[in-house]
Amino acid sequence: MQLAVKNSNLNPRVVDELLSEFLSGIHASTDRAEVVIDLGALRFIDPYGLVALCLMGRYARTVVPRVCYRVPPAVPLRRYLGRVRFDQALEGIELEGPELLVDQDREKVDSESLLELTRIQAQADVESLLGHIGLRVEAILAEELLYTAVEINQFKNVIAELCHNILDHSMNWGYVTAQRYMDPRLRKKYVVIGVGDLGIGIKKSLSQRHDVSDWTHGAAIKNSLKQNFSRDDNRGLGLYIVNQICNRYRGSLHMRTGDTRLYIRGRNQSEHPSVHFPGTQVAIALYQRDT
Repeated sequence: MQLAVKNSNLNPRVVDELLSEFLSGIHASTDRAEVVIDLGALRFIDPYGLVALCLMGRYARTVVPRVCYRVPPAVPLRRYLGRVRFDQALEGIELEGPELLVDQDREKVDSESLLELTRIQAQADVESLLGHIGLRVEAILAEELLYTAVEINQFKNVIAELCHNILDHSMNWGYVTAQRYMDPRLRKKYVVIGVGDLGIGIKKSLSQRHDVSDWTHGAAIKNSLKQNFSRDDNRGLGLYIVNQICNRYRGSLHMRTGDTRLYIRGRNQSEHPSVHFPGTQVAIALYQRDT
């Protein structure tokens, strides 16, 4: 099966379209030998798109023996993919085309990539991740996004909550990555965190405590954001806290599970149909603090 990304920006809307084409193609194709996904048209991939590519690759590996991504020729994007260690995240998946470019400065604190693509498979991965964040990004959050020590700790708590969700609720494993950007319209810097897994999804997770028989996947997402609306008494999904922090910093939240993606910014919510794909994906944008 051959699939080409036609857009230059792999944002959440384009991910929905790509997933639909990917699933219909992979299950309808008579060629069960390989899946080749051509990324040549891409010029920009945000953390949500990066995680989606990793999840698609893992899913394809359950169907065919060979999965390959064709690397885009754009030099800035190849440098970015090298910096976030896209090749290492895609273990067992081939890359074809021009080589990824290794940025020698990617380990420095001033690297624009806050967090490379990181696998979350066990509790030790979460602990290692939080230690890595402490070493790498506190200066960025303090000096560029103007966060206080308390707010930096809350940022780390957001990532911890999302990673724990993978381990506690998905019955699978997943990925996390983060990147900083500049919004030219608002003239503010912001951070985007992307997290995703191929697990059971929010609706099935909440079904262990609630009757979800008449819920849509959109309703499951909205309920998961409510206070004290969790899978169990000891530990909720933590998404209520995540949403509250997003609101505090005028950020935004994308959540996709089942056949629905929900976008939230402040009091505004928009629900978008998506193809039914395993697991859950979340993207959080946190903006620079007002001075």
